[in-house]
Amino acid sequence: MSDIKERDYMFDTFRGLCMWSIPCSHFTRMAGEFSHTSFGAIVYITINVFVMQSFMFLSGYFSKKPEKSRKIAFKVFLWPYLLSIPFFYFVRMAMSGYATFYLDRPPFAMWFMLALFLYKLFQMNYIKIPHCFAFIFIVYLFAGCMPFLTEYMSLGRIVSYFPFFVLGYYCQAEHVAKIKSMKRWKVYLLGVILVAISVYLAYGVTDIPVEWYLMRRPGAEIGVAWYADVIGRLLLSVLGCAWIIFMMNFLPSKDNYLAYVGRNTMPVYIFHLVVRQWIKRHGIGLGLIAIPSNPVLYYVLIYGLASLCVVTFSSKPVVKFYDFCVDGSYAVLMWLLEHIVVPAAGYVELGLVTVSNGVINAIGRDKK
Repeated sequence: MSDIKERDYMFDTFRGLCMWSIPCSHFTRMAGEFSHTSFGAIVYITINVFVMQSFMFLSGYFSKKPEKSRKIAFKVFLWPYLLSIPFFYFVRMAMSGYATFYLDRPPFAMWFMLALFLYKLFQMNYIKIPHCFAFIFIVYLFAGCMPFLTEYMSLGRIVSYFPFFVLGYYCQAEHVAKIKSMKRWKVYLLGVILVAISVYLAYGVTDIPVEWYLMRRPGAEIGVAWYADVIGRLLLSVLGCAWIIFMMNFLPSKDNYLAYVGRNTMPVYIFHLVVRQWIKRHGIGLGLIAIPSNPVLYYVLIYGLASLCVVTFSSKPVVKFYDFCVDGSYAVLMWLLEHIVVPAAGYVELGLVTVSNGVINAIGRDKK
């Protein structure tokens, strides 16, 4: 029994913190009173320089078996993504009375699922390329200069967050152990420095719009010069890695509520987007109350509502409902493929072979 490794809940806690941060980020931006020089901007920028980078890193870290990653890629990532397209279409229709059905643009924040599907589907291939991480990182640096890496199929984000997934894949347990060996005073100092940088980015670098931190469009489209985009991406990669190092040392390794959330992220990720859409239309008051003029009450409302979403959508009934819908629909799909589509394709193939053989035999008789 002594040889059994104890689970390190730091990773689950890290995922849980990232999941809680995402509705905080979305609600901050959509609340109705967002500005670049504000406390909300500090929170928003802080979250967007490390959260998706961390999610991708953690996903890569737990993707050490490329063959398994390919096998589960469709069920775990692409199938929920495909379900989200009609789901969010009807959400938009119900909220606004009109909606456009897109197949070439991931709805809301579902680009994350499409990106992970592609990363895992082709993982067996790109890890065989010599020095693949160096190549991927160079492409990342100049991705903001490429006009075709836009929101179409979320190409901009898929390319921009790819290095963190690959970095996670190459990161080994011994690397994590070394990272977690930092002295406490160094950890706290690193945290203070990172927060100070976020404050500076919010109040001192107002020429770069906060949208740029999402890396979803070329810098030129939002007024960022190409050289500033490249330098900024380099700095963002350093900041993202520094936040990952900080979190690995700061977060506890024992089970806790955030660790529970980290094991049930998908329902929170999906359903909070419905609330996000409502806030986008009606403000943080949800159309029920006026947006508070008191800044303290304003931010309490934002992060209180974000926390309520996390608690509600990670609850066991909601998790079971999500699993029932996604897993149940996947089981139905597989049954249809196995019992209807595949047999039908077999009959079609048999018919085509029979017709082809008949044509070949007829041509042979004519030649005689």
